[in-house]
Amino acid sequence: MSEFESLLYRVENSVSIITLNRPQSRNSLNLSLRQELIAAVRQANCDTSVRVVIVAGAGQGFCAGADLSEEAEGSDQDGWSTRQLRYEFNPIIDGILTAEKPYIAAVNGAAAGFGASLALACDFTVMAEDAYLYSAFGNIGLIADGGLHKMLSDYIGSKKAYEMIALSQKLMAEECYEAGMANRIVPAEQLLKEALTLALTLAQASPLALRYSKMVLREANAASVSEIAEYEAQLQNHCVRSADFKEGITAFFEKRPPRFRGA
Repeated sequence: MSEFESLLYRVENSVSIITLNRPQSRNSLNLSLRQELIAAVRQANCDTSVRVVIVAGAGQGFCAGADLSEEAEGSDQDGWSTRQLRYEFNPIIDGILTAEKPYIAAVNGAAAGFGASLALACDFTVMAEDAYLYSAFGNIGLIADGGLHKMLSDYIGSKKAYEMIALSQKLMAEECYEAGMANRIVPAEQLLKEALTLALTLAQASPLALRYSKMVLREANAASVSEIAEYEAQLQNHCVRSADFKEGITAFFEKRPPRFRGA
């Protein structure tokens, strides 16, 4: 049951499903949805019963980015947009990137503007066959935000990222898959089902292993192989000393699925 107005929130089988629910505007982010999405991400992150989080969009599109029709008080003041991004948009991305559990984006239709950042910030992306990422900022005289410059550059290189941003280009699902941005491409009618299947599989994995691997990967681009190897060595000690490792070894020799508890 959701206590939110602009999104739906539910937990099933250790999976939290956050659904942006403004289909009439292709789930564009007005103030209400921005605030509720920050709250929903924090709620999922703090809920120890939740092992995996899915972010989806109701209706015909995943997320159309910021709601450009919304009139905000103080928007004519210098520095307003910086403050808005800093306190209303960026915490959504930060909450996903720093979460100790994996996030899956289930992308239908357009993930445009900040919606593209939202999709790429997730650890896994499942896309409908007709879905696409769209850097629409240049068409209205803006630059990409929500960390999109960094995320696109990591995947497709700075030259292609600059072209996509400067020319407000789209990347279709197949192109996203080839670039490593998408883990699965599925028929649109099977999108949520496939995302749930992936989530349930991840929910059976060791939470410690998922958490620590996410932490290492977050540091990998800015560190050397030797530095990452040392970081892995330190974190591996926690894994080896955990009850999950003992359970995993026992299950291996007993030829049964392990029952991980995240401890």
